[in-house]
Amino acid sequence: MKQLLVFFMLLIFTVTCGYGQVKDINGIRKKLPYITDSIKYVDALNRLGILMYESNVDSAFYYATRARTIAERLKYIHGYADALNTIGIVFDLKGNLQLSLRYYNDAYNHYQDIHDTANVVQTLMNIGLVFNENKEDNKAIEILNKAMYLGSNLKKDSIMSLLLCNYLLTYPEEIPKDSVSIYLDKAREIATRYKDNRVLLVTDQIQAQLYFKSNEPDKGINLLQKTAAEGIAMDLNYLSLDMIQSLGDFYSAADTNKAITYYKQGLRIADLKGYHFYEKVFGKKLFDIYIIKHDLSAIQQYSFKLLKLYDDEEKFTNTSGFDYIDYALKDKELEATNIRSHNRQILVVILGILFVLTAVTMLIIYRLYRLKQKHTVTLEALNRSVLLRNKQLEIDHEFNNRLVSILAHDFRQPIGTLKTLATVLKDADSFTREELMELVDTMEHSSSISLEIFENILQWIKQQLSGFSYQPVSLPLKDLIDEALQPFKLIAEEYQLKFINNVDSSNVIHADKELVQFIHRNFIHNAIKFSPRYSTISISSSVRPGETTVCVLDEGKGISPEKIGHIFNFKAEMQYSNEKEKGAGVALMICKDFVEKMSGRIWVENGAEKGAAFCYALPNLE
Repeated sequence: MKQLLVFFMLLIFTVTCGYGQVKDINGIRKKLPYITDSIKYVDALNRLGILMYESNVDSAFYYATRARTIAERLKYIHGYADALNTIGIVFDLKGNLQLSLRYYNDAYNHYQDIHDTANVVQTLMNIGLVFNENKEDNKAIEILNKAMYLGSNLKKDSIMSLLLCNYLLTYPEEIPKDSVSIYLDKAREIATRYKDNRVLLVTDQIQAQLYFKSNEPDKGINLLQKTAAEGIAMDLNYLSLDMIQSLGDFYSAADTNKAITYYKQGLRIADLKGYHFYEKVFGKKLFDIYIIKHDLSAIQQYSFKLLKLYDDEEKFTNTSGFDYIDYALKDKELEATNIRSHNRQILVVILGILFVLTAVTMLIIYRLYRLKQKHTVTLEALNRSVLLRNKQLEIDHEFNNRLVSILAHDFRQPIGTLKTLATVLKDADSFTREELMELVDTMEHSSSISLEIFENILQWIKQQLSGFSYQPVSLPLKDLIDEALQPFKLIAEEYQLKFINNVDSSNVIHADKELVQFIHRNFIHNAIKFSPRYSTISISSSVRPGETTVCVLDEGKGISPEKIGHIFNFKAEMQYSNEKEKGAGVALMICKDFVEKMSGRIWVENGAEKGAAFCYALPNLE
């Protein structure tokens, strides 16, 4: 049972002074437009975020993120920390422990900065319980003990009732047997003193469990049924779910019909309120029972329910990851704004931008890798009941690998250019201000191009993450080639290469823009690699009945006959002369895959006199 999550929700009632146990959400919403004091407005948003979890977790996230944004602008640390804490709770309820721990830790650091000991104790408790969920018991016990020590010195000790109950629920074996009743009585005394009926319900839940341990099941069942009913009557749905699960578990062996009744009741509440974790818990328990009963209709119903829950979890994890990227980028932008006053600081800003680009790229690659792992785990868990979905998931898995390759390939060149310019700028004292600013302008232009490519690819990735969907659109071919040439102009100048775009301005190609631009950039990049100085790289196109052909021709040495027939083959054992050829070969294999996804064809041929021409053809729309 995930009993400790009850307290994740209980603890938020001590986030800030005066929050108490206010229930009138509609009243706060009505007053919100008339609050003119910004600090009070942030407090009201945080209060709504705290109170909304019982009715709608997504609404709690909405109000908390709004409060975070305004508090950050106002530099209102307490409101900012409260918002982070609530966001951490939402991520925990949604099953993303990694992000939950990140937000709790940020809130903990801010509370420490303003010496808010009560909330420091609270966030320590949150962090300890996340480690408990993640099966890291040693860390969890260490952090909970630290929270107990700090909490014992609080004058206003309302948080201690929560902490004591958490200990009794999660690590009862760490408490001496003769001290269990003392802990429980202390928690009940504090909750009674602060008139916290929610915690009093949980103390009854703990008492029911003690009855079970002392071989008094009838007392335990009666008290648990009474407590669960009171929780539902008070609209404390999340708190009640753990009790409903305990009742179902008790009857699962002796009376499966009663167990099914409790599990279905819990699933209805979890589904209605958006409690993703408990939807999975009750769905899995019902699935297991019907497996034993050989009820194929019910097995199919709950297997599809579980599959949808796992799919929703993946989508939320991916979306929430981008939310935290936005949060981190805002912090970096604010930091950069404060250091632009001197020429020396210009270098710091440029290096900071380079760092952010690299960090974001690596984070996306990591998220895609994690998504790949989650696909594998989901397939293994549901393989027996969802065989019809295997083929689609394999396609998604293969496409995610391609996305990683796109990022690794498309950002190597612009980031390498920025690194070269940054190295030159290290000797900034030897440049005049005009020369320095000219270099900075060049880096700014290169960064703008890189960021534009990154933004286009990022938006495309967001659209494609649920699986590749090819939807061709009409694109002006000459403009596409001009755009693809932009990132390579600096290196072309360095090697004194000449680009010639021979594409007719009236030519139109029907394709996915990001796929075809990846192919263009790769063909151009290859041509640059293998072109001698002072040579020309030309791009041409032709329109024939049924298809449009594009070719990139260089003036290099060409390709040997033994390699030309296997250059696009994924499975061929290729022998490369150097690292330059190896890097080009991997990217060309991806180009072949993309062209085939667009129902086209791709080939390479040596020029009539010298060099090589890389070509592809895509069908025209009727």
